[in-house]
Amino acid sequence: MSGRPDLVLAVLHWIEYVGLLGGLGSMVVRRLGANRPRINWAQPPMHMFLGAAFAGGLAVIGVEALHAGAAPGWERVARVAAEGLAFLFCIRGIPFVAPAAFLAVALLPLGGHAAAVKPPAGAELADVLHVASACIWAGGILALATLQPPGGWRGPEAVALLDRFARVALIAFAVTALTGVLRATEQVHGVSDLWTTSYGVVLLLKAVGVGIMLLLSLAWRRGFPVARAEAAAAIVVVAASAVLAAYPNQA
Repeated sequence: MSGRPDLVLAVLHWIEYVGLLGGLGSMVVRRLGANRPRINWAQPPMHMFLGAAFAGGLAVIGVEALHAGAAPGWERVARVAAEGLAFLFCIRGIPFVAPAAFLAVALLPLGGHAAAVKPPAGAELADVLHVASACIWAGGILALATLQPPGGWRGPEAVALLDRFARVALIAFAVTALTGVLRATEQVHGVSDLWTTSYGVVLLLKAVGVGIMLLLSLAWRRGFPVARAEAAAAIVVVAASAVLAAYPNQA
C-alpha cells in the first residue's frame, strides 16, 4: 500500500464520527427511555454529540480544501450542512433532528472510499447500512455511558433500559458485522493483507476492538460496571475507522 494516513484528518474524522454515533445513539436511548414505563433519566447529552459532529465535519472539509487547494465536493458540504442543521434543531427544540442526522449518515459514503468502487451504488448502500447500524449499537453504548442511573446499573430501571437496548442492539450489531465484512472485501484483496499492509493491520485492530466490545456488553448485561470501559473501547474502534477513512482508496 502506498501513502500514509493524514493524522490531522484522522483526528478530525474521529471527532465527527464519535459525534454522529453518539448523537444518533442518544436518539435511540431517548426513544427507548420514553417507552412505557417511562425512564425519565434516560436523557443522554445529544446536543454535545451533534455539536462535536458538526465541528469535526466542518474542520474536515476545511483541512481538505486547504490541502487540495480547491473547494470541497458537494457531498461533503451537504453532509456538514446536515450535521449543522441537526445540531441547530437539537438546541432549538425543533423536531427534525433525526432526519437531518440520518441525512448526514447517508451522505458519508458519497465522500469516502465507497464512492470510488465501480459501480459505487452497492458499496455506498453497504456503507450507509454499516454506519447507521453502528450508530444504533455502538452509538447507543456511547450514549448509555454518559448516564448515571439513580440506583446504578444494577437497579431495576437501569436493567429495564439495558434489556430494551439489547433487543435493538443485537440486530444492529449483526447488520454492522455483515456490512463491515462487505466493506473490508472492497479494500483488502487477500487474507494476508490483514498483516502485510498498514490498512489491513488497522482493520484487524478494529475487528479486535469490536470483539472486545461484544464481550464487555455481555459483562455489562450481567450487572458488572463496565459501561465506561465499553464506551472507551467504542471510541478506540471509531478512531480506527477514522484512520481507515484517512487512507487513500485501496480498491
